[in-house]
Amino acid sequence: MRRLVLDIGNTRTSVGIFIDGSLDVQWRITTRHWTADDLWVILRSLLKIDDSDLPEGISFACVVPQVRHAVLNLSRRYIKMDPIEVTVETAGISIDYRYPHELGADRLANTAGVLSLGSPPAIVVDFGTATTFDVISGKGVYLGGAITPGVGTAAGELFKKAEKLNPVDLEFPASPLGKSTAEAVCSGVLLGAVGAADNIIDELAAVIDGVPEIWATGGWAPGIARRCRNVMKICPELTLVGIDCIGERCSNAN
Repeated sequence: MRRLVLDIGNTRTSVGIFIDGSLDVQWRITTRHWTADDLWVILRSLLKIDDSDLPEGISFACVVPQVRHAVLNLSRRYIKMDPIEVTVETAGISIDYRYPHELGADRLANTAGVLSLGSPPAIVVDFGTATTFDVISGKGVYLGGAITPGVGTAAGELFKKAEKLNPVDLEFPASPLGKSTAEAVCSGVLLGAVGAADNIIDELAAVIDGVPEIWATGGWAPGIARRCRNVMKICPELTLVGIDCIGERCSNAN
């Protein structure tokens, strides 16, 4: 089955085509407040499809309400089907969380992805606009986690509030000892993110049974995870995998 999968985040949107459960091709685009027509034009140009190449299914996770409606309208108008949206009801995950409906669709998808690819217990770290830490028990139950500002978000607030600091391109410095203001900002923000990730993982691992697998995904995952003391399985496509797993399971149930 050829399924179109969308992971719509606050900053970036990942688009993938899965064929029989395997990721065939993937793109990342900047998230905008698209209309259904706008988004369809973009998808057609990426997929280079004609009517005979329309996907046989579409599933998505979205944390931007306006774009959610665009995906629903696009799917019904152009692909002639109702999409499968990742929600607490469709995720098919056991959840031990005080307010389950507060969980972002990306966190649910990441949990589904790890349950598909790995072995619980697990901790999933998603380095995006926010950095989220999600804990899965040895029995595959979602337990909760932590949320911190993402690398770009933290840096943006720093530049906004400190008038003498100018925005810089964030790159890991050759030395933690910054010899210029730009180097000092990179050292503080990026190495601070590494230290924060390790500390939060340690704190979470201490309150669950068993030794968890640590998974890392999101745009900053390759740079940060490789510098962490905790060994992480880096999987940039983890959220897409989870969305596709949920879509496939819901399609088979209908």
